[in-house]
Amino acid sequence: MSCQAVFQRVHVNFIVRGGTYVMWDLYPDFVDPLPHEFQLQVGRTGVQDADDWEDVGLPIENGFYAVDPAQRTFGMRQPTHYRVQLTTANGTYLSDPTGIDGVLSYRDWRLAREIARKERVRNRLSTADGYLLKARVGGTRCPVCADLQTDEARDADCETCYGTGLAGGYFTPLPGIWADISPGPAPEERYEQGVVAVAKARMLHIPLLEERDVWVNAKTDDRYFIHGITSVVEFRGTLPLIANVRLHLAAHSHVIYSIPMDGSNEDS
Repeated sequence: MSCQAVFQRVHVNFIVRGGTYVMWDLYPDFVDPLPHEFQLQVGRTGVQDADDWEDVGLPIENGFYAVDPAQRTFGMRQPTHYRVQLTTANGTYLSDPTGIDGVLSYRDWRLAREIARKERVRNRLSTADGYLLKARVGGTRCPVCADLQTDEARDADCETCYGTGLAGGYFTPLPGIWADISPGPAPEERYEQGVVAVAKARMLHIPLLEERDVWVNAKTDDRYFIHGITSVVEFRGTLPLIANVRLHLAAHSHVIYSIPMDGSNEDS
């Protein structure tokens, strides 16, 4: 088991009765070859060397999140911790244990959870449903178009990396991601790559949004690159909950439209 730190962040979106989402990011300079096999584990001590860690569900290949369907907490105390085990051809790595309440007190955690719950209810009733394509930030460089010196993509239409320079480009689409898009026609703005239609939207910041991620409208299949992320609700200055973003509509000829939304993307 390697002690090398390869996990940049593990984020737990805890739900008492189950359906807890655990999401993770790897450091951009982690370049072990694919496939990457992730195994979510749960324990009650939060101690890395404890013997109470157990697997949750089956391993996930080349993913960025897992779901724990079980209820783990029944009293006031919340000892539940999660960690992620990554196995590649080069070795096995563990993330640091992450508690379900992060750095928040029990009361603050409940308040933050209630804010997120109400935002989800609002979204389900009034906003556009869609998918989130999380962009890879680390991994194997694209064997087809990556520049050997800079690792950047040389072909924006590459169907191996989708213009990201990293094999696979994006993880499997995450459903149930809402965007409250401002009404009216999308204004056009001029950038180096040409004229881009831009929409402003309010989105739940769970999972954590990042530049280069893509939001897909489930009804129209329009695909938007996420830019200009600004937190508008950040609980106690530590936990981002809601963000305003700028959505740049991808040209309908863009290779990003070749990624299917049924979870069958073989590169993910």
